[in-house]
Amino acid sequence: MKTIKQRISYAVMGLMAMGFTACTQNEDMAPTLKGQEINATFSVGGMKTRVNTLGDGKNWEDKDKLKVSIFTDSDPGSTTVLSFNSATNEWSRTGSFRWLDESDRHTILAVYPSDMDFWKENLQYDLQTDQSSEGNLKNADLITGYWYDRPRFDLSIPMKHRMSLVTIFYKIGAYDHPNKDISNLRICSPCNGASFSRRSNTDWIMDTSNYKEPTLVYACQTGDDGEKSFSAIIVPGSLDTSADFLKFTLDGQDYTVKLKQKTDFLEGHRYTYSLKKIGRDKVELAVRNQGVLPGWENEEEL
Repeated sequence: MKTIKQRISYAVMGLMAMGFTACTQNEDMAPTLKGQEINATFSVGGMKTRVNTLGDGKNWEDKDKLKVSIFTDSDPGSTTVLSFNSATNEWSRTGSFRWLDESDRHTILAVYPSDMDFWKENLQYDLQTDQSSEGNLKNADLITGYWYDRPRFDLSIPMKHRMSLVTIFYKIGAYDHPNKDISNLRICSPCNGASFSRRSNTDWIMDTSNYKEPTLVYACQTGDDGEKSFSAIIVPGSLDTSADFLKFTLDGQDYTVKLKQKTDFLEGHRYTYSLKKIGRDKVELAVRNQGVLPGWENEEEL
C-alpha cells in the first residue's frame, strides 16, 4: 500500500509532466514572424502618405508604386514592387515582401519612383530635364525610405523627398502682354544629378560633387484662367545672382530672370516665387515662400 507521502509525490510528478506537455504545446503553437507578410505603412513628413508632388500631402495616389528591398546581414533577401490601391488603402505586391527570420535585424529600403534602380549600398539619380507633363514631374520626385530593426507585426517606414521643388506663380493679363500666356518656362537646377551611398545600418547620404552642372528643366504648367503656375523638381545646391534662374517665352519674346540673392536649395524643401511684373525689358520675381511646406519636409519621426 502506498503511503500518503508517495501518493503526494506521484501527484506532483503528474502535474509537472502535464505542465511540461502544455508548455511544449504552447511553444509549438507560438506565432513566428519568419515567412510572414510584412504589414507596413510608408509615411512622408509625419503623414502616412506621399504627397502628390503638387498636392498638400494628404494621400498616396492610386497605383503609385514603390520598389522595396529587404535583407539581413546573413540573408541577401529580395526586392519587390508595391502598388497602392486607394479603394482599400492597401499595398499589393508583385513578389515576396516577408520577414526573413524572426530574430535578426532587417534592413528595408523603399524608393519612389519604382523604376529607379538601386543597390544595397548606392543609388544614382539623373535629373529629368523634361518635366513639362505632370507624369514626368512626379517621376522626377525622388522619395526614399529606410528602416532597420527586428521583425514586428506592424511597422511604419519614414520616407522623405530627396530633391527640391520650385513653383513659379503668375497671372494672365497682369502684365504688359494682356491675355497672353507664358510658354516654355524653364527653371535652373544647381546640379544635373546626384549619387547616394550608405554603409551598413545607415540611411542614404546624398553627394552632388560630381554633378555640379547647372541645368535648365522644362517645368510643368498647372492652374486655371486666373492664377497659374509652373513647377519643377531640381537637385539641391546653390545658385547665385549670376545664374539664369528662369527662362520663358511670352508673346513671342524670350525672357531671362536671375535671382536677387544667392539661394541654397535644400533637400526636401519647396520654394515658391511670383512673377510680379513682366515689361518689355524687365521682369520682377518676388519670393513667395521658401522652406518647409506640407509634405515637403525632412522629418523622419512620425
